Amino acid sequence: MAGKLKNIKINVPEVVVLSTQPAQVLVHWSIEKTAQDLRNFRFFIERGESPTEFQLLTPMTPAAGIRSNMILEFVDSTANLVDLHKVYYYRVRGVEFIGGQEAQSFYSDPVTWDGNLDLVGLYIVEEHLFFHRYVAGVPVMIFKKRRDGAQCPDCWDDVLHRVTKSNCTTCYGTGKLAGFYPPYEAWMNFEPDPKAVAVVEWGQRQSSQTDIQFTNYPLLTDGDIIVELKPNKIWKVSNVRYPEKNRTTILQIARLDAVYQSDVEYRVPVSEDRRRALLAELDQRDKEREF
Repeated sequence: MAGKLKNIKINVPEVVVLSTQPAQVLVHWSIEKTAQDLRNFRFFIERGESPTEFQLLTPMTPAAGIRSNMILEFVDSTANLVDLHKVYYYRVRGVEFIGGQEAQSFYSDPVTWDGNLDLVGLYIVEEHLFFHRYVAGVPVMIFKKRRDGAQCPDCWDDVLHRVTKSNCTTCYGTGKLAGFYPPYEAWMNFEPDPKAVAVVEWGQRQSSQTDIQFTNYPLLTDGDIIVELKPNKIWKVSNVRYPEKNRTTILQIARLDAVYQSDVEYRVPVSEDRRRALLAELDQRDKEREF
């Protein structure tokens, strides 16, 4: 089909929180100039708490005769921003229909209401990515905690509004069906394993805690879990700081609490194939001479 040889670029310049009570989030996007007939396109807004998993919101249909440089907008009035740690990612999906059949889809990059990094900010992020990936970091998997969606059918009590089992593998103690979003692979710089109580800027650090430094994406929030792949340790995010430039996150510094092996989080499935692949990359890096 000829349509499959064509391409369009969807840009989402920014996401703006218009109000929090009731919540209203403005998403607007634009399309780069193209020879395709945009009257054949329908645009859909997708939202997720994780940058890797999205759910469809109300579909949008452009009017006939839309111009290629026209700005399209959508106001999400279903967002739940009562939780101060709530972060939503938005993505625009453009679908081309030919003869009433879906021919192809195009996606924008996922964005949240953080601002866009300038050149200096991008340089800082790139340097930290290099440092964590090729110098001092170790491979991890980040499991973003679900804060929206269906309640757990096995352990959630609608009267008490809390989980009733500590070992539920349906929600892993979160109260939400499936518990966590699919993992995000990353490289992090861990502080040395704490062997004794240490006094640091955030107060006394217990032996069951550690600190990490991470890049700007994805955003960590309280309750997320991080699997340190080599020792197979699981940590839970308890506190995060977001160094910013022009009110845009460029780095994340987090305190993590150790998850005990008897806790249900250790039953969250981790792909062994991906674990071996990432550890092989780490082993290869360790064999390389740095000087």
